[in-house]
Amino acid sequence: MKKTLLSLALFGAFSGAAMAADSVQLYGIVDLGVQHLSFDNTTVNRLGSGIQNGSRIGLKGTEDLGGGLSAMFQLETGFCANGNNTSAYNGAGQGAQNQAGGSYCTSGSTFMGRTSIVGLTGGFGSVMLGRMYSPYFNIASSADPFGAGLTGSITNIDQSAGTYVRLSQTAAYMTPTIAGFQGTLAYAFGGQPGNNSNGRGYAAALTYGNGPISAGASYLNHNYTNFVQSTGLPTGTYETNKLWNIYGGYDFGLAKVTAYYSDAKYGQGLGGLYMASNAAATSEWKTWMLGATVPVGPGAVLASYGQTKNNNVSSSTAKQFAIGYTYALSKRTNLYTSYSHITNDSNVDYYVGDATIAGTGALGGNSSSGFALGIKHSF
Repeated sequence: MKKTLLSLALFGAFSGAAMAADSVQLYGIVDLGVQHLSFDNTTVNRLGSGIQNGSRIGLKGTEDLGGGLSAMFQLETGFCANGNNTSAYNGAGQGAQNQAGGSYCTSGSTFMGRTSIVGLTGGFGSVMLGRMYSPYFNIASSADPFGAGLTGSITNIDQSAGTYVRLSQTAAYMTPTIAGFQGTLAYAFGGQPGNNSNGRGYAAALTYGNGPISAGASYLNHNYTNFVQSTGLPTGTYETNKLWNIYGGYDFGLAKVTAYYSDAKYGQGLGGLYMASNAAATSEWKTWMLGATVPVGPGAVLASYGQTKNNNVSSSTAKQFAIGYTYALSKRTNLYTSYSHITNDSNVDYYVGDATIAGTGALGGNSSSGFALGIKHSF
């Protein structure tokens, strides 16, 4: 028995040393909360999974290759901690907009569909291949006091931040941070036979962080198949979406304030997205937001106000007000609550969502609101 215990102890020590040498880490988030959502004169009470941050399990690690060069990888899959992968908005007579594709809390039907990357990193920066967050989404979430989560998420009104969360078939390069500046270049291949431009996209971003000042800007260009709005069938023609956003923030100590602006030009087929009539052939959505994060004890009060408008259509403004609070029980566990309200003009219909769900309907002029109370644990 003593020899067996000694063998097990030695095995654990060696396996632990190997794990440390390769720096492989198992990590994850379990996020569950009670939600009350209202939209288009309908209400729903639910236990939501991934309200503040999507529930997930992942592996990440690095290997020292010598000479300052390291190999790195990250594999991450979402899961529905509530045991139900149906969106709050499915079956309610409107289209549920999933922010990552596929099942709303599993980030699609593909295993490891949240993030799947491998690359090299060193003094030159980092080169990565796979599926990863888009520079556009990173800028939007950095500006948002709610971090693109809770019921106050900026993705509720910035449709592009909710649509272009991640890019697939992507090669990206990130520069090292120099005097607070860091740049990102990304190219998504699309990879569809017969037309190499279909699905192809590219993006770039520049961020800055030094002391109390933070700022960033990005641009994204994406080609896609045009669809007929009434049938959902492809027309055989291709369109281009052109998006850019910018933000700035300053931490005064007592509060951090941020300002955000985006301009998204959508081609035909997607031009009617989030429109009550779905009639717009093309659209140019202009979105702005002001936010504040106020530390209070071991937590923080979060607040934001923002608007979005289709520049090509009258009476198409949606306005969102949001407030929330997070309370840290430890470094890995926090409680949260948030409330948001969206007011829609007669030709637009946005819904309150969270980190994993969003929705849009066809009954313009209705308001939407959402309340959440929950807990998030990271490991």
